[in-house]
Amino acid sequence: MLNKWITAALLLVAVSSLPAFEVQRGKLKLVVNDKTGRFVLWGTQDIAKPVWTPLFLADDPTTSKWKLQVGEKAVVLGDDSAFTTQVEGTDTGAKVTWTGKTLVASLSFDFLISISSVVADGLRLGLSVVNVSEAKVKVGVRWVLDTNLGEKREHFRLSSGEPVASETKLDGTFPDYWASRSAVDDQFGLIVMVGKGSTPPSKVIFANWKRLDDAAWDFASKLGRDFNLLPYSFNDSAVAQYYDSLELAPGASRNVVTLLGLQSAQTFVGARISSANPLDDLLKKNRDPSLGAIDQDLSSLSLLLAQIDAKLADPAKATPEDLKLLQAVLDQIDARKKILEASKP
Repeated sequence: MLNKWITAALLLVAVSSLPAFEVQRGKLKLVVNDKTGRFVLWGTQDIAKPVWTPLFLADDPTTSKWKLQVGEKAVVLGDDSAFTTQVEGTDTGAKVTWTGKTLVASLSFDFLISISSVVADGLRLGLSVVNVSEAKVKVGVRWVLDTNLGEKREHFRLSSGEPVASETKLDGTFPDYWASRSAVDDQFGLIVMVGKGSTPPSKVIFANWKRLDDAAWDFASKLGRDFNLLPYSFNDSAVAQYYDSLELAPGASRNVVTLLGLQSAQTFVGARISSANPLDDLLKKNRDPSLGAIDQDLSSLSLLLAQIDAKLADPAKATPEDLKLLQAVLDQIDARKKILEASKP
């Protein structure tokens, strides 16, 4: 742990001037490094007065990484000089493209709104690897996520309620998700779907970060081993999700989809893609005739007030379309209020 923090401090000095692509939707904020495509996801529970907390290690974004096994060679996307990196914004979030001579890998970031939310609280990661060569090639995928929210507590918890406090391997049948919960706030944390909605991994390993990072590809897990690697790191956990190698014919691709986001969502099964304008999302959500509950309207009003405050703080950003959406949402809430009043005995 100590050496990682020292390295992170040095890296922060080195990369502080590098440009970054940043996009915020609802309760999430995504920051992508323009040079490498490495990213960090931040979350907040309060959209009116957001306090942004990283959902995994942000001090050194290079510790979380996508790695490809190409034949017998391991390639870290964002590190290998044989690939160029392009970062761009999209209507639904962002996209990173790593282009090499034989492979083109792209990672899309699409903001999600869970069925329990009126604003974006999740992210769909879509990794696509295309064989652009004229020969067959075997490609495997490994994603290491350097978590840190739960390191002062239980480290991880599965959707079944089972805690993961030491080295563990999951394969075969997976839980719906694994979670990295805040050590100071039970309601705040990260969940990563592995059993539903996401591409099933071949295996998931919870282990010491340095042990995982030192492994060129496969990792010999040892059930029950702690998250220490003394004297190099202490109580430093991470998660590796493996997707076994598949043979790709020329022009063929393989795709890996991962759904993740705030723990408060509980699931991202049935989540929908977020719009660029949160008012548009709110309008669509309120069109659902089943959403007549008072708590739904209170949630809508909270978001509406936050949007009004933002427009008042910078009136130049309030477009005529925004004003129409604001009025439309108010009309919807008022209509449901009249229905509720009419139904009173």
